[in-house]
Amino acid sequence: MSINRFIKISLLRPLSLLFIIQFSVAAQTSDTTAVSEIEPVTIRLRTFVEANKVPLDRKVEFNVELSWIGELSRFHIDPLEQPVLTNLVMEGSGSANKLEPLSNGKFRAVKTIMYQFIPLELGMAYIDGMVIRYRDQITGEEDQLISQRVQVEIVDPVSSGNGSGFRAIIYIILLIIFFGSMIFFIIKYIQKRRRAATTVPVKICLPQEYLNRISQEIDTNSTNLAEMSIKLSSMFREYLSRDFQISAKEGSTKEIMENLSSKGIHPAEIEKLRTLFEKLDLVKFAGEEIDPAEFSNVYGTVETFLLNQKKIWDEKQVEVKDK
Repeated sequence: MSINRFIKISLLRPLSLLFIIQFSVAAQTSDTTAVSEIEPVTIRLRTFVEANKVPLDRKVEFNVELSWIGELSRFHIDPLEQPVLTNLVMEGSGSANKLEPLSNGKFRAVKTIMYQFIPLELGMAYIDGMVIRYRDQITGEEDQLISQRVQVEIVDPVSSGNGSGFRAIIYIILLIIFFGSMIFFIIKYIQKRRRAATTVPVKICLPQEYLNRISQEIDTNSTNLAEMSIKLSSMFREYLSRDFQISAKEGSTKEIMENLSSKGIHPAEIEKLRTLFEKLDLVKFAGEEIDPAEFSNVYGTVETFLLNQKKIWDEKQVEVKDK
């Protein structure tokens, strides 16, 4: 080996070693700088209830709030175990995440876990402290937070009282309506009775009633005119008894005529009726035959008398209305 080559090799080895050492130091310095650039982040815990006094018929709203400066993904929160409760029962839970902008351009990440509890009885209720474990997703550091015990006072229910008062008002209104309806119908009934008592009864037009009856019940074309005559006699006697208030059903012809005369019937009408009843008596009691002409005369006499009485009745009604 020549002297020049030996000198070159001797000079290159120290320079190479020096370069390797400087590179290693530079790499270590770079890594240290990268780690030191990760800012420490503090995670804050706040637990609270929406109201410190909760009615027995309402729900207790309990919140666990975790917050830190940075992205929501910075920390992983382990699932929380159900808290130990006193005088409360778990009904449900939920969670919410949000970012709140800060004045320095950064953001505050807020994660809220919400619980709903149902009170069991009046008095104090407690939510024991909870262990909340989390992990820094960047540094890999794991830690835990412990919440404080929270107390709530369970007071008298509100809806039951209001509901009972409201129901009481409804019952009172219904009772008022019920008794008001009863009073209304009682008054209407009394008024109706009074009107019925003071109303003058309308007199039935008896002549018209018997005109209708003989036209419907007496067959002028019957083959048994004797039977029709006896029936006509019975109906006419019934009419006289009702309209003139006399004993005409069983009375003799003489008695009927005397009673009708006392009622103001014209003598000419009395004579026509006397002839009528004498013929009808012969047919009924002596079995005398009656021919169609005679029956037509008997029927016509009864019909004419009823028509005259109807005319008199109509005139009296007009006089009453005029008064």
